[in-house]
Amino acid sequence: MQSFRQFLAAGHCSPALRIGVRPLSTSDSASLKKNVASILDSLSLKPGTTLVQNCGDSEIGKVVIQLAKEHKLQTLSIIDDKPGNPDTIEELKALGADIVVPESYTKTWYMKRLAGEMRPSAGLNFSDGYQATAVGKAVTTGGTFLTYGKELPKYVAYEGSARKPVEWSTFIKEKNLRVLNM
Repeated sequence: MQSFRQFLAAGHCSPALRIGVRPLSTSDSASLKKNVASILDSLSLKPGTTLVQNCGDSEIGKVVIQLAKEHKLQTLSIIDDKPGNPDTIEELKALGADIVVPESYTKTWYMKRLAGEMRPSAGLNFSDGYQATAVGKAVTTGGTFLTYGKELPKYVAYEGSARKPVEWSTFIKEKNLRVLNM
């Protein structure tokens, strides 16, 4: 059986990295669900609270969506930009996702407005690169940012604005984020 960390490493958002990954057995699926449930429990989120996650279309993202629905949490899921996104979005909504956006959407002012309306108090990062930045930006000031087995980018970039990129450590202090590395 794969460990949770190995599963995440193998199931990274990029479909190219999923090629060759063996299908999950029932025990792997049950183990993944148990581990995600413990992550959600550790965040101590109340019903009605919003969480934002990247890799929403990965196996772990789907489990997060299902368990969040069971816990009566709202989800804002970020997925990779790729052909077939409308079908993927509908599949995730059928699992219980509230809002699903492609990565390109996170680089617009619409995302800032959406995050302001939903006020995600927790962010789950299962990816490297810009999606990690998008999750961090979406989490409300004073919220929790959990990253699992991934390196954070060195800088938080601000697309299309005059503001220069800032280091993650500075960004975390500015937003007063509680950061959990698992």
